[in-house]
Amino acid sequence: MNIRWIALALTAVLVTLSLTAPAFGQTRQSPADRGFLAGKKYDLNGPAPRLANGHPDLGGVWDRPGVQDITKSFTAKDGMKQVGQAELQFTEAGLKAYKSYDPKNDYAGACLPYGWPRAIQGLHPLQIVQSDDFAAFLFEQNSWFTAVPIDGRPHPKDAKGLPTWFGNTVGRWEGDTLVLDTIATNGYTMLDYTHPHSTELHLIQRFTRTDFGHMNYEMIAEDPKYYKTPIKNTRTFVLRPNWETMEYSCEETNLDQIRNGTIKWTPPNIE
Repeated sequence: MNIRWIALALTAVLVTLSLTAPAFGQTRQSPADRGFLAGKKYDLNGPAPRLANGHPDLGGVWDRPGVQDITKSFTAKDGMKQVGQAELQFTEAGLKAYKSYDPKNDYAGACLPYGWPRAIQGLHPLQIVQSDDFAAFLFEQNSWFTAVPIDGRPHPKDAKGLPTWFGNTVGRWEGDTLVLDTIATNGYTMLDYTHPHSTELHLIQRFTRTDFGHMNYEMIAEDPKYYKTPIKNTRTFVLRPNWETMEYSCEETNLDQIRNGTIKWTPPNIE
């Protein structure tokens, strides 16, 4: 096991400690009287629903393949898929940032916001609530949320002067595909568990609901400061009609407790 995989293993544990917060005292059930489609009939292979304005309705609770490494590809349960980009071409600055990453200081252990790339590929559900002009993305992880205008407006002129964890995101429709465009990230987040990005990240995400129960997702990350070429991942999400996003609490002292030995960890089985 090389140093990078050891780092990934430790990071996975740090993240898992925050990921598993809802599990203590709650279990995810799927009874008929739970979820946004409780008591309703549905066909997961039926046509995608649409709003009155004709656009597909992406609303619902979505299960996604948990992606720890954007260079990997795999198939998960119920047809969820991840297709990664096997080779990443670092710039000199990007390679330096990659090699200097220390999992003991990973921001996830301090319960700080993941940012779009890492949040969208998390293990916990994502609920989307959509209207004609906005789409709200409600992440169970840490109860994060972001509301995105999807009416085709441009980024504000001062967007890059106000960098944030999730950046500034605007949306537009390309046929039946919702396209989210993100700039002005603060550079403190990451593309996955170990691959960094800079403040020059330009993220494009495409959401296409192919039928009632499935959604195709594409991510293209451009970061000329850290990577010589764009990074592309594609995924398949699965609707969970009887799931609810659960109450979530991540405590800021988790990372300190790992460092001082209060919390013990066992490396995951990563080869």
